[in-house]
Amino acid sequence: MARDNFTTETVNSLGKRVGFLCSNPGCGKHTSGPHSNPAKVTIIGEAAHICAASVGGPRYDVQMSRDERRSIENGIWLCSSCSDLIDKDADSYPVALLKQWKAKAEASMLANLMGIQAKTKSNKKPYLEPDLIWTGGQRLNRGYSHKNPITIENGVAVRVIGGGSSLPIIHWEIKWKFSLAIHNNSSHHAINVGIESIGNAHFSLLEKLPKINNIPPFSSIELKAEFLQRIEDTHKVADKIFDHYIPELAEGLKLKIDYLDEDRNSHTTIMEIFENQMIHTKL
Repeated sequence: MARDNFTTETVNSLGKRVGFLCSNPGCGKHTSGPHSNPAKVTIIGEAAHICAASVGGPRYDVQMSRDERRSIENGIWLCSSCSDLIDKDADSYPVALLKQWKAKAEASMLANLMGIQAKTKSNKKPYLEPDLIWTGGQRLNRGYSHKNPITIENGVAVRVIGGGSSLPIIHWEIKWKFSLAIHNNSSHHAINVGIESIGNAHFSLLEKLPKINNIPPFSSIELKAEFLQRIEDTHKVADKIFDHYIPELAEGLKLKIDYLDEDRNSHTTIMEIFENQMIHTKL
């Protein structure tokens, strides 16, 4: 089935309505700029569909007509990374949230056009940005596997550990150790920070914060974090798995970091690992 793509006019209008800035409030990246050819422009943004352009796509709405899917109301301007993200994790980016992003981005651009300054209160928000810092790791031998072959010697079953060209099969415990650093990159206190793991992958160990806490302006806290994987295989397989700085089993990790400002307003930062990269978004 053909995709209900936007017209060129709609694509251009979506970008222009937000000044070619990414509409994700946690991103806001510039998506348009000069090209090496003075007659050209480099654009790294996309007119993304809020409800999918074809059957089976993210947030597809069977009730919509073709014209509705192609309309500017069903589009949002995003940088290429955020456009990819909202479609690959559609459950975390529902229609209502994307429409909220779009409305805020357009309202902000209109306010800028009219010379309206943001309210002072909006500038008094703490902004927490997490970072995952590798601190070490271990590959621990937890004993030989029963999968190693058995031979009979003098009528007695003897398990063969290695020998010849074969490598012994071992129970391995592989650990990746990190420091989860949470930086308050603002001039305001972040109060009573709480962390919840809400993704498809989880740390095997994450140090807990006290219930009552405070990250001062331009300060950080660090929490111990670990991933653990157990395998039953040769040391070569274990080494190959351990070779990754961020383990493959971390794909899909998503942390919801909630905190309050000094007026007790709530704020949230989402940190997730997506395609071996760490992404954070302030909601």
